[in-house]
Amino acid sequence: MTFNATLGSTLATSYITVDTADAVWSNTLNNAAWAALTETEKQQSLMAATTALEALLFTGVRCAPSTDDASKPQRLQWPRSGFICKGVAATCSMIPRQVEQATAFLALNLFNDPNAIIPGVPTPTPQRGAVKMQKLGELQQEFFAPSDVGTKIGVSAPIVLQKFPWLVDVLACWLDGNYGQSGIINRVRS
Repeated sequence: MTFNATLGSTLATSYITVDTADAVWSNTLNNAAWAALTETEKQQSLMAATTALEALLFTGVRCAPSTDDASKPQRLQWPRSGFICKGVAATCSMIPRQVEQATAFLALNLFNDPNAIIPGVPTPTPQRGAVKMQKLGELQQEFFAPSDVGTKIGVSAPIVLQKFPWLVDVLACWLDGNYGQSGIINRVRS
């Protein structure tokens, strides 16, 4: 697949350009890690991130027709229109900063762990050391580490959110759908 970040195109394969991703990463603690990637690695990572983000439901409506062929729809979900998030109106001529950030951040994460969201391919899990379940008489508690899936999203959410729950915070009100789950402690009476 050829890298194409043309806004609203029928051929687009990335929400953002490499230059936009470079700008997102500039002046961050991980800028050196992103800057160390080749142009091809950056492009491949941005396409993988965009593909993963395409599984999500976003607010507003997809812009139509595409910017390069009036008889066809745009290939990707962004750009969109018809919604305002934190005072910023979605328009067919831009991609919101939060979506740009989510794409760039996810791109580096997927470069560092290419199998993170591929079903059936195990991803190494660090030892969390947290108590999974504790039973005291009739009271039973199950604790999750802050990085565990259940803290921000439900188990029925797209795998990209299960593996990278911080995306919910980055994308904020641009996400459409209830991916959340209340609380981080489940209590069950037996």
